[in-house]
Amino acid sequence: MKQTRKHYSESFKQQVLDDYFQSGMNQIQCAAKWHIKRPTLTKWVGDCTSVQKPVPSPKNQKHMDAKDQVLENLRVENERLRREVEYQRLKVAGYERLLEIVRQEDGLDLLKKDGAKQ
Repeated sequence: MKQTRKHYSESFKQQVLDDYFQSGMNQIQCAAKWHIKRPTLTKWVGDCTSVQKPVPSPKNQKHMDAKDQVLENLRVENERLRREVEYQRLKVAGYERLLEIVRQEDGLDLLKKDGAKQ
């Protein structure tokens, strides 16, 4: 049985991304809340972080002065960057584990250069 592809509006995507970046939920929780698949959310987050998007604004922005707006935008951007750094750390840990498995199973140390002094 062939599944049809779902298409989401840009406004819905932005709502989901705003909720994800501001709530502190992980991708699994956020995807479940919005009834979407986690890989879909992962793709949206990747698209959002690779092309600089405007920082989501808080709901009570009318009552904030300019300095508070700048601080809030910096806080949100800081949180986004923290998530991105954590994702990159997980990738590095995965690659290191993969190299360790190759070294154990095949006896190959892919990090050593051929002919290097030991």
